[in-house]
Amino acid sequence: MDLSTLNDKQLEAVKTTEGAVLVLAGAGSGKTRVLTYRIAYLMEEKHVSPYHILAITFTNKATKEMKERLENMLGEGSGVWVSTFHSLCARILRYDADKLGYDKNYTIYSDNDSERVIKRILSNKHIEKQGFDSKVAFHINNAKTFMFSPEEYRKECGDRDAMLICDVYEAYEEELKAANAMDYDDLLIKTYKLFTDYPEVLAKYAERFEYIHIDEYQDTSRLQYKIAAMLASKHGNLFVVGDEDQSIYGWRGADISNILDFRKDFPNAAVIKLEQNYRSTTNILNAANAVIENNRGRFDKKLWSEADGGVRVEIYTAQDDREEAEYVCRQISNLIRERGMSPKDFAILVRLNALTKKFEDKLRYFRVPYKVYGGFKFYERKEVKSLLAYFRAIVNPRDNDAFLRIINTPKRGIGDAVTEELSLVAGQSGLSVSDILFGDMESYGISPKSAKKLRVFKELYDKLMAASKQMGLSEFATYVAEEAGFFIAFVGDKEEDLSRRENLNQLLGEITEFEKENQGASLEEYLQSVSLISDTDDIQTDEYVTLSTVHSVKGLEFDAVFVTGLEENVFPSQSFNKSTSEIEEERRVMYVAMTRARKRLYMTCARTRFMYGSTQYNKRSRFIEEAEKKIRPTTLPPTGGRAITSGYSGSYGGYSGNGGYHASSEPKRSREDILRSVNGAAADTTKVRSGAVDFRLGDKVVHPRYGVGRIIQMSGDNATIAFDGLGIKQFNMKIAPFKKG
Repeated sequence: MDLSTLNDKQLEAVKTTEGAVLVLAGAGSGKTRVLTYRIAYLMEEKHVSPYHILAITFTNKATKEMKERLENMLGEGSGVWVSTFHSLCARILRYDADKLGYDKNYTIYSDNDSERVIKRILSNKHIEKQGFDSKVAFHINNAKTFMFSPEEYRKECGDRDAMLICDVYEAYEEELKAANAMDYDDLLIKTYKLFTDYPEVLAKYAERFEYIHIDEYQDTSRLQYKIAAMLASKHGNLFVVGDEDQSIYGWRGADISNILDFRKDFPNAAVIKLEQNYRSTTNILNAANAVIENNRGRFDKKLWSEADGGVRVEIYTAQDDREEAEYVCRQISNLIRERGMSPKDFAILVRLNALTKKFEDKLRYFRVPYKVYGGFKFYERKEVKSLLAYFRAIVNPRDNDAFLRIINTPKRGIGDAVTEELSLVAGQSGLSVSDILFGDMESYGISPKSAKKLRVFKELYDKLMAASKQMGLSEFATYVAEEAGFFIAFVGDKEEDLSRRENLNQLLGEITEFEKENQGASLEEYLQSVSLISDTDDIQTDEYVTLSTVHSVKGLEFDAVFVTGLEENVFPSQSFNKSTSEIEEERRVMYVAMTRARKRLYMTCARTRFMYGSTQYNKRSRFIEEAEKKIRPTTLPPTGGRAITSGYSGSYGGYSGNGGYHASSEPKRSREDILRSVNGAAADTTKVRSGAVDFRLGDKVVHPRYGVGRIIQMSGDNATIAFDGLGIKQFNMKIAPFKKG
């Protein structure tokens, strides 16, 4: 092996092969390189069989990248087991799920599938509280994060609807078990239970995996930690790589104490710090370090680079969010045109999905191609989910959710009333939908009229089941799409029909590719791969500006990054502004955003921002204040200039000057125009009528979110309202949900 390309600390990590090892790998410090070199070192220098090596990654994308790197180093078929935690558990359960009362062909339910089950349970129980399904889904996830059964959660849940929530949770668990299905949380919970209740199963895997590697250790949950510790119980060789400064998934169960307390759990563990950064310029690293060093819950480390300082970090204060989007998108347009950069070199990062709209509008205006990530995903599209549901029903006939989805999809004359009747009978009898469909339906309580319609579907299902035993994967997938009537259903020329046909063809194409890459793969194996696709697996950076939430681009990097919406209550988010631990997680999100940048970093904020139906006035983010300690002051460009790296980093709320973006075909606004748009022109009316209510200047009003306020200025339908302790906000009184105070 050629180890000469590794720095001293990387080399130390690669060669420290025995016992527990914690590698603190800062952003851009080459952690994936260390992981792959270490595995190769074990095989080539220590002569360890790949059969005895396990590597656990955080995303499917990282899994694929590591496999490719290992194959490049060791040749095809290296044999190392590389997977995510959920994929690892799913694979273990395929062999031994029967010990827990499941068939080995169990279905993995996505969040979307689970939500459908919850809604169906609520409907059967005649519970019609608005938004209650989301509330129940949250509590079920919360309960499973801490491994509480429905009975245990009744004692722990502090919600006023705790009893009802836990009743639904109990019914949810019963339905999944009856359907031979598990959700994402179950994959971890059932594996832990399998190892606990069947020590011989644990012994088999603990004996096999002599060397265990875990990437992104800061993002592991407590349950994942327990599973890893169990697997390492025989040989004790646990090698974890992570960065507590990039722990940003606490809201979905990640436990930062796993990495912070590693030495407590493994007292003899070696700790190695990777602090040399190979991604970003010194200026970017200095600003990022200045932000993250304000966190208390972290190790003492500081990123550095041998690269030169690079372009200075830019801070830009816009008058409003429209102007912020104008500045960002003009900078991108100028850099593409004048510096020869490509759209794929740029990322616009937001804390909230709700902030993307104005950037989309401006990118279209400048004719810059872009893609938005963090929104509606390919595998959640209706026609895609429906075709996949046919596959699920073939593999697992007990999958009630799959059957109820496909019985009348595409439409074949079986209405909602028939489907609801079938669902209700199945729920009352304790049988699966397929048991009723393939039994004597009338004897179970299905009406003769409904049974006649359902037999049409049964004939189709029998035909598909027979074909599944005779065809290869891609051939069968196409056969199902044709026989079920998908292409006939979307035969029209409307844009919606074209889009759905395109989505179906894309899915069938991907199945063909999967079959090529996994010779002899079964339909069951394909479904498992789809079920475990993560949030960021579909991100492609080819020739598009990436417009995304910060969480969706973790692990990626771009030449130029714009971190936007940097105001208090936006970034840091209002919902994460209650305690030290929460604000520290928000600061870690900011640190992740900043360290995505290789060459250019822009930080932008707006004096006013229209969100959730009102104009908000927030202070600029504390993260700007922290970063400014390491950023040189910036001077304003000349009027009408188009400076590519210019901005205003003076006191927040001051006029941002020309900002280097006035070379636009859109009409320029004077300083006075902008100030009037914010502060309001002289009042041209003293009242506005909303429904049967007249609101007048000076009225005391009540808003359901902001509480009690007083109207201090009016102009047309708009009113400026001062709230106690919250400041001044603007509203359109025709649509805002106000009542007289």
